This record gives sequence, C-alpha cells and structure tokens, in this order.
Amino acid sequence: MKKISYLLLLSCFKIFSQNVHIEITDYLKQIDDKKYSTYQYVNASYSHSRPIIILVASKDVFNKVYLEIPSLYKSKQEYTDVYLLGIENFNSDNITETDKKILDTFYDGIIKYRNDNGLPVIIKERMNGLTNFVIRNDDLCKYFSCRFKSKKK
Repeated sequence: MKKISYLLLLSCFKIFSQNVHIEITDYLKQIDDKKYSTYQYVNASYSHSRPIIILVASKDVFNKVYLEIPSLYKSKQEYTDVYLLGIENFNSDNITETDKKILDTFYDGIIKYRNDNGLPVIIKERMNGLTNFVIRNDDLCKYFSCRFKSKKK
C-alpha cells in the first residue's frame, strides 16, 4: 500500500508541476511591408494558471527593452509569461490596419503556444485587455516591480 501511495504522490507532482524558463526572440517578420519582432519570456514554476502580460512597442523601443526583461524580472513577479511585440513605426495613438493584422498574428501565436503547452485558452478579446503599450524603455517598470536604472555616460 505504501508503494502505491508513493507512486500516486510522485505521479501527481510529475503531472501538476513544471519549471519553465524560456526566452524566444524572433526578428525580421513582416506583414504588408511592415516589419516587426517578437519576444517571449517565461519564468514559471507552475503551469496551469500562469498569468500573462502582453507588451507592444515601436521597433526602436523593442530593441532597447527586450534584453532588459530578464534582469528586471523578479521571482515574486505577478506575471510569469511576458510577450513583447515591436512594430516598425508603431504609434499607439494611431493603430493602422497593418498594425491590427500584426497584433492579430501575434495573438494567434500566443494562443498556439498556450494550446501546445496545455495552458488555459485566452481568447483574443481578453488579450486586448491584457495588452499594454510601452512608449519609452523605462515604461517597463510599470509592469515589473523595479526601479529603472538609467545608464550614465
């Protein structure tokens, strides 16, 4: 009986626990002659209810901030899955039809990742509510519990 209990306990940990740390950067994507890049950062010790944050920035801001996310991320962060999209000449006050296509494709990628990894489905309408616009590189600290440290020359 002890062996069966031990096996059941062991299988429960194997099924319900997951330690994940990934970083994926994908450059040089393009839709309708507009270039964009994506970055995904995941640091989670559990799987099923991982909260996400979606950040959208211009390509210039993207290039400055995506490398800073791992160092700004803290272990007690509210979000465990961070998705960053950088769109060439992006202006959050004037989102073009091409920008909307890029966002839709980005959301499809998030949905595919979550489906492929057994995570709860998040519909696109919900993703719109989870999307935040990063205007400057120090805007990241609004979402990560940090103080932005400017680099002095």
